[in-house]
Amino acid sequence: MPTSDTRTSLLGPPYRWMMVECECQFNENIYIKSVDRYFKLPEGANIEDFWEANKSVAAGHENEKWKLFEEVKKDVERRKRLPELFAENLMACQRYRPQHQGFFPEPDAAPADAIHVTPGLAAADIFLDEFLELWREVKEGKRPSAVKPVHDTCYQCPFLKESFVNVLKEEIKNFKSQNLPHQQPNSMNKNGCILNEIGFGPFMDRIVGVYLVPVCQFLFPDVLGQGVDAHHSFIVQYGVGMDTSLGVHDDNSEVTVNVALSDDYSGAELALYHRARLDHPQLVDKSGGYHHRVSPGTMLLHPGALLHEVLPLTAGERSGFIIWLRSNAWRRQNGCPLCHRTDRLIYASEDGAKRRRTVTMKSESDNLNSGTS
Repeated sequence: MPTSDTRTSLLGPPYRWMMVECECQFNENIYIKSVDRYFKLPEGANIEDFWEANKSVAAGHENEKWKLFEEVKKDVERRKRLPELFAENLMACQRYRPQHQGFFPEPDAAPADAIHVTPGLAAADIFLDEFLELWREVKEGKRPSAVKPVHDTCYQCPFLKESFVNVLKEEIKNFKSQNLPHQQPNSMNKNGCILNEIGFGPFMDRIVGVYLVPVCQFLFPDVLGQGVDAHHSFIVQYGVGMDTSLGVHDDNSEVTVNVALSDDYSGAELALYHRARLDHPQLVDKSGGYHHRVSPGTMLLHPGALLHEVLPLTAGERSGFIIWLRSNAWRRQNGCPLCHRTDRLIYASEDGAKRRRTVTMKSESDNLNSGTS
């Protein structure tokens, strides 16, 4: 990894930033895993205000009132520090000694193309032939033959070679072994890491901009038709002594990419329900759900608005590679996915785009030769 003072190039382009996207995230949608509920924290609230705002969803937990109040305040403080922690950790991770240098291209490395994702990683070594074929079909305006509809605007398709899945897992294990600082993937998942924070940002820009954006725009033109402005890319892990499940939720994304990285486990299926943006998704009717489990390297694409959960793991370890794709244009027109308002957006606004140096990725592969070898 680069060792010079490359703070700006590591933090940007801006679509790699893990930032709070809307002011609502400082006082709404605050998830507390111990009770599997979302809470609100009104501005300047004391314990009575807090309980009044949450008493319906917190029914049955009256004896934990103070504990929940403190946990909610603690998570809000964490959210407020996200940009600062992200920058600090990313700079600290420049000390990381990678096992596979191809994940960490130099800032002036040649751009991704149809042959190479980075100078050290060829596309043919990363992607399954079936994915490269469907990518070429999309580039030619054809409906991709290897995409399989599975449930309520959810699509399954081949993506990564198993050999590359193993290389990626080795790199994450190597990172974890060096005890460098890093944050949890999001407010719900405690185990894993944020790829953009630990130095994978330039690599992920190439994966997203060249390969995923054209496919996702083809499948989800209503929400991504005007481009992708941000990706939040992370690894999640489930196992004994770690997270063993994940409650019902939607994602802070327009489209989510979910790639399986393991299959040596029992339970922990991904349960898919229906599209809805709710204050309390844990109370949703779970009838008619679809249980999804696939082999490593297989990709599921689904709307961020789709309610889903990870069922309890009973044995082994499960890991996944998740990418949230976000569109500023969609949010300016339709509001934050969590609070549905446009007046509280931070970085999707025109002024925020300037402060964030946003460059929309409509498809970085538009001018590439789509032949592969």
